[in-house]
Amino acid sequence: MSAEIEAVIDELLNEEQNIDGVAIISQSGSLITQTENWDISGNLSSINELLQTKLGLGQKGISNITIQGIKYMLVENTEERKIGTNITGKGHVIVAPVPIGGDGALICYINPQIGPRDALFTIQTYALRLSKLI
Repeated sequence: MSAEIEAVIDELLNEEQNIDGVAIISQSGSLITQTENWDISGNLSSINELLQTKLGLGQKGISNITIQGIKYMLVENTEERKIGTNITGKGHVIVAPVPIGGDGALICYINPQIGPRDALFTIQTYALRLSKLI
């Protein structure tokens, strides 16, 4: 992993205190890096399926995803973002495709005390920065 990618993750975690875990997937679907407290390696195939499923107008697509044994209901699934919420209060996940609509992604676990949209803009801004690096 490049020092640039590491610096982007550090800046993201410093700026957005409610992000408790970060992972980055390359355009080819492999795991580039993840924070020590969050292991998504066992869920790569379902995350890649989510990223690679291109939805037509009115299509709902995949309705939930499980990461590290926690099931998240997808409350939003667009080219720009995929937002999942655990209905039992175990947090949220935001998948920001890199580039927008691409197959790479910045994936963040969001603290259950806040709504996922509170961190969305920051995550999308950092995903845009990563599009030049991955």
